[in-house]
Amino acid sequence: MPRSISSRMQFLVKFGILPAEAWDFVIPHGPKFSSATKELAMAGVVRDIALNVSDKTLQKKLLSAGKAQVEFASKGLLAGWEDGDDICPPWWPPFPWPGPGPGPVPDPEPYPWFTGRLEGPHEFANALKIIAGLSGVATVSKQLKEVAEALNRQSFGG
Repeated sequence: MPRSISSRMQFLVKFGILPAEAWDFVIPHGPKFSSATKELAMAGVVRDIALNVSDKTLQKKLLSAGKAQVEFASKGLLAGWEDGDDICPPWWPPFPWPGPGPGPVPDPEPYPWFTGRLEGPHEFANALKIIAGLSGVATVSKQLKEVAEALNRQSFGG
């Protein structure tokens, strides 16, 4: 009797033959966020970067870009609360959740993936470029790219 792909995957992940990320790849079971929620989260990162930038003009530009992102996100979040929208749809299919993990792992958990973390203009510029590419607001995207270029010029002395 053939077994399903998901049960085979669970077996291989459980015994360490496949990495746990493979299960996520085949059956993504993470939360799904609306574009407004994503925009709001990105605005929070932009605000945190702005508070760590020493140049006051760039800081003001970042704060205004973050404010525009929050305004865009709030309109989308309000639209999601209108009558008739299913926050938790009743038609959600049952899903076989995987059992507990293989057991205890050595401390620290989660493993530090980048111990020599630096925060500075170059790292902030890279983060802003990524957020600019993900943002759904065209003016914010353009503004974030300009600030990222200015931060790169500052960090490389150009």
